[in-house]
Amino acid sequence: MNFFPHSPIEIPRQSNGLIAADKDSLTSFWVRVEKELEDGLSGAIGCYIFSIRAGKGALPWYVGFAEKQSFRKECFASHKLVHYNNAIAKRKGTPLLTLVAKYTPKGKLINPTGNEHRDIQFLETILISNCLRRNADLFNIKDTKLLREMVVPGLLNTPKGKTVSAVLDLKMLIGS
Repeated sequence: MNFFPHSPIEIPRQSNGLIAADKDSLTSFWVRVEKELEDGLSGAIGCYIFSIRAGKGALPWYVGFAEKQSFRKECFASHKLVHYNNAIAKRKGTPLLTLVAKYTPKGKLINPTGNEHRDIQFLETILISNCLRRNADLFNIKDTKLLREMVVPGLLNTPKGKTVSAVLDLKMLIGS
């Protein structure tokens, strides 16, 4: 179970500011992914994060996974475009896609076989948890109720205010 996060790559926009999702724009985007990031990456599986880069860095807006079909087929499905376009419609910045691909132990990209990958599903949950810490308005809904509501000071949804020593001890113990 080896994964590697590739550098974020800019997603093209139409003149109206929305994601350019026509066939030619998406083909060009995936050609750029192959050229700038890694050959074969568009046909691989793993997790991905849609974000918007503005003055203070990039802010995540949606986390997804591709396991039964490739990044190329999964990342710009119509319901994902709704999330992306809702995020960029009210904000300035550059839309980005970060691909976290799955590899064999020998370092080869893994392509879809139609099977489920529990490790990819688990990684998506971890990424959603971390992205929720950065952006409480993350568009992910499925399986986020516990991540949004559970409070474990020092680990998850730490309340604002003075931090007691037990919380500091936990943070030091788990390295957060």
